[in-house]
This record gives sequence, structure tokens and C-alpha cells, in this order.
Amino acid sequence: MKSLGRRASTRCVQLLGNILKIAFYLDIWLRPGKRYTIPANAAPLARSTSPKRIPRIVWQTNYTNKVTLSVYVNYRFNRWMAPTYEFRFCGDEDCDRFIRENFSAEIYDCYSRLQIGAAKADLWRVLVLLVYGGVYMDIDAALSWSPEAFLNPDQTELFVRPPEGMLTNYFLASVPGNAVFKAIADKIVANIGADSLASVYDMTGPTVVDAIAGAVPVYVERYNLVCRQGQFTKKSFQYPNNRKDHWSIAQQHTRIVRKHVVVSSSDAVAEPAVTAISS
Repeated sequence: MKSLGRRASTRCVQLLGNILKIAFYLDIWLRPGKRYTIPANAAPLARSTSPKRIPRIVWQTNYTNKVTLSVYVNYRFNRWMAPTYEFRFCGDEDCDRFIRENFSAEIYDCYSRLQIGAAKADLWRVLVLLVYGGVYMDIDAALSWSPEAFLNPDQTELFVRPPEGMLTNYFLASVPGNAVFKAIADKIVANIGADSLASVYDMTGPTVVDAIAGAVPVYVERYNLVCRQGQFTKKSFQYPNNRKDHWSIAQQHTRIVRKHVVVSSSDAVAEPAVTAISS
């Protein structure tokens, strides 16, 4: 019965999104410059009633917190679906500062050498979950069901599997210090150091997650029972000014990894707050 309810919820969300996209197209046409602000921190809308090992925090990032109506409605919908969760939005400077202050100069150097925003976000999401735990969701991802229902009290992580078959990284959930996430971060850092891959997807993205998490026993759910991308959004809504900013296009004319970046001694972290990661 629970599975049937979750499938029904998924279909309802999909129908709602398709209807609302008509309004979003009209909004972009009539008010092309109108933007809405996603706050840096949003407290839970309701109090939780039971403990969970995975913290009730949703982490998100984007190249800007000034978004179109489509993306903002997506954000508000997720808040409604996860009322007991705190939502934290981190911009580029926040992500940069977090890694600089919590990890070694070597890790920060690898992060700093990335030239495509999505690749930086790929590494940041794994590291922030490793330190704080919680749930990571892409800014265009919409919950299909409440995480109170699909995250069990004793659960240590959750990955989702889309139709293509590989585990993906647009939704991730974990307790702090999860060894699987440590291994994913290690592999991403190694890939950046080797600089031999031409695709963000392979260097920092789902290919890494699937290779590491897919090889060990972890909690996995079908994507449509947990969270789906594009329910309320499209690339033209997320990148209204320049679709070339999307990583799949950016990597065609920009190297993923910048060459010869030296981190100054003032940026180095003599004793990193997190020592679980090694490259």
C-alpha cells in the first residue's frame, strides 16, 4: 500500500508540474527579468517527532539565489513536502569557504582548479554531507514523497537509481562521516588530480557515485519514488539568460580542470577540521 501511495503521489506531482509549466512559460514571456530569492537558511515549518540518524537538513546550491518563478515554486514545493527539514542554500562563496575552512589545502586546491560550476557542486555536495550529513537535492529536483516516510530512523544513507540504471547524485542522503561518501570524495579528488577525463559526468558526477556506491551494500530506491528532476523546471527556466552555462555545454568549450593553480599559504589549513579524506 505504501508503494502504491508513493507511485500515486509521483503521478500527481508530475501532473501538477506539467500544468504549472504553462504558467511558468507565460511568466518568463511576460516578466523576463522577474526573479525570486531563495534564502540562505529556512527553519523547519513543523517540529519533528522522532529521531533519525540522517539529519533533517536539505542542502542545495546554484550559480545564483535569484531564480525564476519555476525554480522558486520548485523550492517552495520541496519545503511543503519536507516540513520538518531545515533548508540551507549555499552560493559559490559559501561552498568555497566551507571547503577552505574544513579540509586540507590539497583538497581545497583540487576544488579551486575546477572551472565548471556543476563539477564544483559535485564535490561540494559529497563533502558537506560527509561533514554535516543530511539530504542534498539539485535545485531542479522535486520530492515525490516526504523524506519522513522514506528515510528510516536507523538509515545511514540513500541513493536513487534513475531509468538509465546507474546511481545518480542529484539526490543524496547520508549520516555524517559515512565511509561510502569518503570513498566517493577520494575518487573525485583523484580524478581531478589525474585530469584525464573530458566529461563532468565522469570526473565528478554520477559515474563516480555509481562506481563507488554501486559496488557496496547501500540503501537504494527507484528515483520516481523519492525525487525527480524537471517536474517544475526546464533548462530554459533555470538558465533564463544563457543556456550555455549548463555544464553539458560549458564542458565543450571550457576545460574542467584549470592547470597550475597554487594555493597561497594564507589559504592553507594546517590542521583540517575533517581528516577523513585523502587523495
